[in-house]
Amino acid sequence: MSKNVTVHVVRPVVGAGIPSLADGAEVAPGVTVRTRRVASGPESIESAYDEALAGPGTLLAAVEAEREGADAVVIDCMGDPALEAARERLTVPVLGPGQTGMHLSALLGHRFTVLAVLPRLTSRFEAAAARYGLASALASVRAVDVPVLAIESTGDELVARMAEQALAAVREDGAHVLLLGCTGMLGLAERLRPALDAAGLGGVPVVDPVPATVQVAAGLVRNGLRASGLSYPPPPRKRYVGVPAA
Repeated sequence: MSKNVTVHVVRPVVGAGIPSLADGAEVAPGVTVRTRRVASGPESIESAYDEALAGPGTLLAAVEAEREGADAVVIDCMGDPALEAARERLTVPVLGPGQTGMHLSALLGHRFTVLAVLPRLTSRFEAAAARYGLASALASVRAVDVPVLAIESTGDELVARMAEQALAAVREDGAHVLLLGCTGMLGLAERLRPALDAAGLGGVPVVDPVPATVQVAAGLVRNGLRASGLSYPPPPRKRYVGVPAA
């Protein structure tokens, strides 16, 4: 029998109204999600500046999650804020949907496109793909030009924009896989499917990064795997001034 796994999903933003997995949701048999929001940070993350300000709160929330018995931690943002720091500090698996989503996309096809919220994030995703060793697999980054905080209210218009960019990514950029570029797009992969099916592209996978990352995290736990201590050694003990030390 598979081990029951509790994955804590850390929301690195203070803003409300961004779609996310429900606290207590069972995303797969024996895999339960607990969600937590940071105490301080930006209301959404759409820049390197936002990511930096989200980092301290995200790290503290991740540490608290492990103390409360989390089997694994997932950071609920495609920018993966504080990911490496959390891996150094925690003893349980810590995953970011940016890194995990890109690697899953590369497993599913030769080239993938990220469907981003804003054009300004194009260079951020390109840099991330290079950092994760996937630059050659990134077909393109295409933006729907909808801010994170407007995702929920934009509704059908957002799905229409996503469909337009998704079809262009496949037909013009050579993408074989589509990766939702914001965790706030949770659940929109299924709403995108009819447009792909109608265009004869039903075989193109669409990766919804948060639920996929949660299940990867659960798989690591069940296989007794965590981040390498050689890649992410624990931080040295020292005094910190003016910042909360986890």
